[in-house]
This record gives sequence, C-alpha cells and structure tokens, in this order.
Amino acid sequence: MVPIIAISREEQAARQMHLYRGVYPLLYTVPKNDDWKADIDLRVAFGMKAGQAHGFIKSNDLIIIITGWSKGSGHTNTMRIMRVP
Repeated sequence: MVPIIAISREEQAARQMHLYRGVYPLLYTVPKNDDWKADIDLRVAFGMKAGQAHGFIKSNDLIIIITGWSKGSGHTNTMRIMRVP
C-alpha cells in the first residue's frame, strides 16, 4: 500500500484522518504565508521532509501532490507529479 501523507492546519481534520487506513496526517502549525502559492510550496516541502524522515519516500522518488488551483474550499482539483529532491 502506498501511504498518503496529508497536511492540515486543522487539528480536528488531522485527528479524523487517522481513521483512514494508509493516511498519515501531519499538523502544519507554521503561520500562513501571504503568498498562497508560496504557502502551498512550503507545505509540500514539509510533507516531503516528513515522508523522508519516516521512510515513506526517498530522494528521486516520484510523488503525487493534490492541491487546489485557487484559495478556498471546493477547488481541490489539481494533481502534480514531482520528483523528490
């Protein structure tokens, strides 16, 4: 099974994600960046570092990032494939 690393600023959402098999929620407590795209990139980097620290991913692996194309709920419709540095 491929693990899903889910990053959330909401404690309740992170706790609820523990109920799903294969989902590893991470609580992201860093204050929001005013630049929305930069904030997304910081969270992706946080998830990659945590995934490497837990042995889920390693350098040069391909990973899939699911994000939104715009701020706010209801816009989670973008998939990016990235190589772990």
